[in-house]
Amino acid sequence: MNDFEYLRRITIGQYLPLGSTIHQIDPRSKLAGFSLIILALTLTSSLLGLVSGLGIVFLLVILSKIPFAYVFRGLLTPLPFLLILAILQMFTQPHSVDSLPILDFQGIMVFPEGIRAGIMLLMKFTSLVFILTVVSATISTLEMIHGLDLLLKPARRIGIKTEAAAMTLQITLRFIPFLAISAERIAKSQVSRGANWGSRKANLITKVRQIIPLLIPLFNGSLKQAESLADAMLARGYAGGELRTGMVEYQFGKNDLIFLLACGIMTLVIWIPLFSI
Repeated sequence: MNDFEYLRRITIGQYLPLGSTIHQIDPRSKLAGFSLIILALTLTSSLLGLVSGLGIVFLLVILSKIPFAYVFRGLLTPLPFLLILAILQMFTQPHSVDSLPILDFQGIMVFPEGIRAGIMLLMKFTSLVFILTVVSATISTLEMIHGLDLLLKPARRIGIKTEAAAMTLQITLRFIPFLAISAERIAKSQVSRGANWGSRKANLITKVRQIIPLLIPLFNGSLKQAESLADAMLARGYAGGELRTGMVEYQFGKNDLIFLLACGIMTLVIWIPLFSI
């Protein structure tokens, strides 16, 4: 039954109350600091910058007390797709005229630029998966809602409903585990009715045929679950903006400032021009 344990493979969107130093930081500081690091990892085109970013992400994992087995488990699901993209990048990456191929097999050539591009793609996506796991594991639902609302509060002056944007983003992130649970339930139901999900020798076409019957009921179930969630929020009198208050008043302290400055330094380490080689 390990083939149906989808929730165990999903780490993004699940909060882990581990009580680490990062868990105790103000959510505004965590959201701003993590956003800077994610932006730097996304935009950097430097191999040394990505190596530094991967080391920084591992440091954040250690500080947040998240088990490394849990972090790596979240990479297993997208890893086959990342490997396919990396291989395609190796063969399609442009190269200089004087560059010599490392591999030449019946006209199919692999150049050093392609290998470098494939490695960078793997490192970049791995770092992003890890940092998103740290974000969701260290920021609770209420912290993310109030933190985003406070960070985006200046945008209210130009008519943007920041509370709605914060709630939408939070629901989207936290909905990922529910999708995994629903997919697991649907797959088990289909197997009980005779569907073939346990074949290890299935080719790519067979696997696609297995996934399509899973996606349609998953999509319909997600719409129904979203509608039920909206009805539940309305029944409980949910309202954004000035009518919504919080039981906890966040105070931006010295440790929060230190964490934000540290994230800024980490961003510069990843993005610094000296690493662009």
